[in-house]
Amino acid sequence: EVLDSSLNIDAQVPQPPDVLPNALTATSANLTWSCPLEKNYTVISYSVNVTIDNPNSVHADCLHGQNLSYYFTVPAYQRYLYLMSISLMPFTSYSFEVLVNTTEGEGYFSKPQSFTTLQAPPTSPLNISASVLS
Repeated sequence: EVLDSSLNIDAQVPQPPDVLPNALTATSANLTWSCPLEKNYTVISYSVNVTIDNPNSVHADCLHGQNLSYYFTVPAYQRYLYLMSISLMPFTSYSFEVLVNTTEGEGYFSKPQSFTTLQAPPTSPLNISASVLS
């Protein structure tokens, strides 16, 4: 019997990487993950999925024009993703998960890791006027 060599065999597919969010600001986050330890394949890239944890808790006006989920492909040599260009919302909970794409196929997504962006600094008051009281 001939086996199809294109099938993913669990022993050849990498385990999910350990993931960690850090360097949080009000609108950005730096997401990092570990390199797989298995050596019986070549890592091609990493797939990263970032989602808002509970979109119902975010005010509807804040979501105008915002995606609820982002999907990125990151080259094999890079084990981080700096989320700045997608303008994360301040004081909002997100989660992300990473899987490894190899010469043997896709791995499994890591356990989702949650993070909350920092609260935005207060804005300056507008339309303030002063009058003299006598």
